[in-house]
Amino acid sequence: MSPFIHVISLAVLFVAIPTFAMLLPRRTAFITSSGILSSAFTTSDNNNNQRLTKTTSGIIKSSSSGSVDTQSTIIYQPLSIDVDGIKVPVATWHSPTSSDGTSKGSNNNNISYEHRISVSKIGKLLAGWKLPAFVDRNFSLEPTMENVKEGSGSFASDNISAPIIFLAHGYLGSRYDLSHLGEALANEGFFVISPEYPESLAASYDATESTSGIPIDRTIITNELIKKLTTEWNIQPKSYGIIGHSLGCGTVDRAGDSSWTRVCIAGGAPSLRGPNCLFIGSVNDGAVSISNAVVALQQNRFTSLDEQTIKSKTWGKLPPRASLLFRNRSSAPNHISFLAEGPNDAMVQFLSPLLPVARFVGIPVLDFDKYQTSRDSKATGEVYIPLVVDYMKQMI
Repeated sequence: MSPFIHVISLAVLFVAIPTFAMLLPRRTAFITSSGILSSAFTTSDNNNNQRLTKTTSGIIKSSSSGSVDTQSTIIYQPLSIDVDGIKVPVATWHSPTSSDGTSKGSNNNNISYEHRISVSKIGKLLAGWKLPAFVDRNFSLEPTMENVKEGSGSFASDNISAPIIFLAHGYLGSRYDLSHLGEALANEGFFVISPEYPESLAASYDATESTSGIPIDRTIITNELIKKLTTEWNIQPKSYGIIGHSLGCGTVDRAGDSSWTRVCIAGGAPSLRGPNCLFIGSVNDGAVSISNAVVALQQNRFTSLDEQTIKSKTWGKLPPRASLLFRNRSSAPNHISFLAEGPNDAMVQFLSPLLPVARFVGIPVLDFDKYQTSRDSKATGEVYIPLVVDYMKQMI
């Protein structure tokens, strides 16, 4: 296909997206080969806002023994930090450990994550175009766990002391991509921080509009957050960990020092900084090949974890350097199966009419076409999230 036809096709794709998205049914049932996996209802308003809710309860507190507990409260707190004059959104999840022992969560259990899909950002990154903002869409996503409440105020008087875990989303990702993992970690006492990095799909800010004139990047944002923890939020970190998906695995490799515990999910290679690293990948990943990762895992003596052992939750003490590779090609997760249902369902629901066109003109879709059929976020999370939580509990 000639470059001219490719560009024209891409233009048609982005112009058509808003029209097709508004024609989507208000109730969508997601079907897999095993039957109905989940269902979702959407409502919309005149400002291109949609609320996506699930009938499934999702993942609850997990451990290697398979126990569950939904009695504790998880506090979700949306924040923002100033990074060189740019307001960067940050999502946090933590246990309600205020200084007086009471929960700072609201009484409203009907909270949502305000998720944005910026088609104009896609156009800018893939083709260098300037598309109008009216083609963008906002979604209100439900948390995965049922015991999440929204917090308010600052942490200044909370005297929080906890292990800190950063979540690093991938290219054209979202600070809510790993929200199901963030919730599960917060439920175990970790303080979880998920910033929006410049490559985010939300396009909440322009990384080039900094006060200094130097574009902010992932390292600058992460380092600024580390400072904020102690200087403004009055949080006393007991230790640090970081978890990244796809491009976020590069952030995992660059952040912190050798004392940090690292988890790389669907990345090109494991992190070799420090003794503690867990690598998770899949042979069915259509966006990132794990072939290079396999070589690195073997050369650096990563212990291979058996998929069946992980699924049965019967692992014991985990090795510092470990890997889990999903090898069953027919049922193995794809690139975005590791992300939370909400962001995935919103993206597929928004783009599903255009995915065949995108495939036809050769536009990378980061496995959203596969996920449109598999709808396996929940099933994938039920396997790998207990492992990651237990790994973090053992290592940091």
